Amino acid sequence: MNIEFIIFVSNNYANQTLMKKLLLLFIFLGTFVGFSSNMKAQIKEPNSFSQKADDGVLVAYPNPARDFLVVKAKDSNLKIKNVIFYSILGTQVANYSVNMNSGEINIEKLKPGKYLIRYILSDNTMKVTQIVKQ
Repeated sequence: MNIEFIIFVSNNYANQTLMKKLLLLFIFLGTFVGFSSNMKAQIKEPNSFSQKADDGVLVAYPNPARDFLVVKAKDSNLKIKNVIFYSILGTQVANYSVNMNSGEINIEKLKPGKYLIRYILSDNTMKVTQIVKQ
């Protein structure tokens, strides 16, 4: 039995967060209820942004990080507009405006753990990476 979830995410941030949490819940429940291993999940983002894979456009270091995280776009013509931190459960925990090619972000207030980071670039593309906060 194949089950496929396709969730269309609106431009409204509250709807995006809710839909991503529901998707995680479906996947979590599927593992315990006994869905087959052929279950697929897919998130469709709005067309105003294009999601880039990890293609070497950005650098974030050190990883793991303790107090500060340095973010830098490898292309000198690109600026990093925003850096948004999400917990592994999909909850937004921090949002920083950078508006430069590179910057240093103070993350000492974040609790230790894994975080997903969404970068929004000056050409309106997005990139998502993961870091560990010590």
